[in-house]
Amino acid sequence: MEGRMSPHARVTAAAAFVLSVTLLLSLGPVSVHAQSTLGDISRRYDDSVTDPRMHDPDVRRDAMELITSKGYGAEWHEVTTEDGYILKMIRITSSPNSQQEALEKYGLFYDACSPAKSGRKPAVLLQHGLIDSSATWVMNMPDQSLGFVLADLGYDVWLGNNRGTSYSMEHIKMDGEWEGWSEDFWDFSWDHMARYDLPAELTEILQVTGQDQVAYVGHSQGTTQAFAAFSSPELEEFADRVSIHVALAPVAFVGNTESMLFQMAGQLDVLQDLIGIPSVKSLANSLLGAGGGANMIQSLVPGLCSAFLGGCENDDDDNPHEFFFNTGMMGSLFGLPDMKHLNQTRIPVYLAHIPEGTSIRNLVHWAQSVKSKRFQKYDYGGCSGNTACPNTLRYGSGRPPEYDLYSYRVPTVLVSGGKDPISNKKDVKKLKNILADNGGDVLLESKTIDSYDHNDFTIAIDGDKVLFPMVVEHLVRATCGPGPPNPDLPSLFPPNWVVTAQGSRSGSMRNFLDRNLP
Repeated sequence: MEGRMSPHARVTAAAAFVLSVTLLLSLGPVSVHAQSTLGDISRRYDDSVTDPRMHDPDVRRDAMELITSKGYGAEWHEVTTEDGYILKMIRITSSPNSQQEALEKYGLFYDACSPAKSGRKPAVLLQHGLIDSSATWVMNMPDQSLGFVLADLGYDVWLGNNRGTSYSMEHIKMDGEWEGWSEDFWDFSWDHMARYDLPAELTEILQVTGQDQVAYVGHSQGTTQAFAAFSSPELEEFADRVSIHVALAPVAFVGNTESMLFQMAGQLDVLQDLIGIPSVKSLANSLLGAGGGANMIQSLVPGLCSAFLGGCENDDDDNPHEFFFNTGMMGSLFGLPDMKHLNQTRIPVYLAHIPEGTSIRNLVHWAQSVKSKRFQKYDYGGCSGNTACPNTLRYGSGRPPEYDLYSYRVPTVLVSGGKDPISNKKDVKKLKNILADNGGDVLLESKTIDSYDHNDFTIAIDGDKVLFPMVVEHLVRATCGPGPPNPDLPSLFPPNWVVTAQGSRSGSMRNFLDRNLP
């Protein structure tokens, strides 16, 4: 029809519209207090979730409500970090589903993880990535969400929330809901998540469960804070308490990133200078903090989907929403999955939870990592021969120290995506080679899922076939086997399954995995 916009034109118009509105609204905090602007954004988003085009009730649910609405038991746990941040964790306490069916699906014929039969329910901590939260592990249906699957299998599942997310917006020195917008509150990067958040979460789990070790599954930045924490001498005692680290979309180095946003950020030398200006830093944190900017974009989703993309739930192959994802544009920009693994009807749910909050300093730290190509601490600024330089005052040298991955000793599984622009193949290989040099008991396995993008690891609808079997296999080995805790109890594994030093598969588990893994 004459005058109809092409898919390319619609996408361009949508992107331009979002950018224009973002810039327009971002001017608000310059002349108006951030509270007022954020309140307007919040109200706009509240209106959007009642829109009939976003009718899925999960759009209005937080992470806890996503869990309990599926029949699972859960409880909040508040932990306080050494530097005073109050983090909210979620513990999934029970499953409404048949544990036997879950065990059979994953090739396990006896439940050695059941407290009723073995006296143990192994604890596992799931840690989200950048601009994400605990919701990422429970946003899909129960058989498609790792948090639910592990609960079905009998694990004591804990979901972490780093500082700056909407679940972790409190500090012991700050009173009142909006005191979290103090500039001091946002003065953090993933250094602090490694040094303070992760140890606090592990301490809570160990104390509550009484267990000696915790299994750890991280995604993206969730792996970064683990690699940083467990390679730090001062946190060695915590590294000893982690039985395994399953690193999904692992990120330590990002010097070779193919993400357009990461590449651009890495070239913006002026970025660090700009955030030194109080008004600019305040503006950036007001948009990024606890998803403030995300709420603004989310509030526009129904209208954008309708006006520019033909509707988010339109299955028409010709609609530009398909083009927007399938061309790889979303993957290149944000590391979002293409349509191959995505449940399109859940897009409003995903957008209700992603992106989450973080600080501008955290994003600057990532930009520094791209440019330096090093796995190092935050660069406060250095200058040759001047002992008064920020880095010198903080670190004793003009250059920020690198995290020593050669001292990392936690048994680790690396699972990367062949289409992931952020966790790049070259950078993952560099990490893999370092861990391999640490000995065979450190790098247990490294696998690439060719068709997976960065966020497919948490929200793909085929995780139960493509990813979870391998995760479950390694978790079971680390937490429940190869032998049962009580010699009088039957073995967890089929009689013909032999665990070799190389970690190869055999028996019925091997057959199941070989059928389902690419």
